[in-house]
Amino acid sequence: MSNPFWLGATAATVFGISTSWAQAPQPAAPAKAPDSLSIYFNPSSAAITAESQGVLDQAARTYRDGKPIIMVVSGAADSTGSAALNLRLSQLRADKVLQGLVARGIPVERFQVLAKGETEPAVPEPKGTDEPRNRRVEITWR
Repeated sequence: MSNPFWLGATAATVFGISTSWAQAPQPAAPAKAPDSLSIYFNPSSAAITAESQGVLDQAARTYRDGKPIIMVVSGAADSTGSAALNLRLSQLRADKVLQGLVARGIPVERFQVLAKGETEPAVPEPKGTDEPRNRRVEITWR
């Protein structure tokens, strides 16, 4: 006859009642902040779209919740147009995102702003290609 109180048991019937010694559920881990956020732009534009306003809100929440020392705002462009034009456009995009985050209460001294032009595409492309995923500002923190 087996002993229903054997410590290695995970379930047993004791006096006709089924019992279980499963571990209690563990609380869910808090949500981890993303490593980066991206805002995408229309061709030849530095205007932040209505859809991107939520990304700015999320970046501001990430700052308030995690208090990163520095938020890095890196502007980029696709390879249509000249390299000089794309560098200027990437700077304008980064500046617009910076303005949006400062307006949400993040101190301006907490930012590093970079303009990368077409030099670091998210998606490699031949020169002159209109690639929407390269028209972006990436927000990271450290």
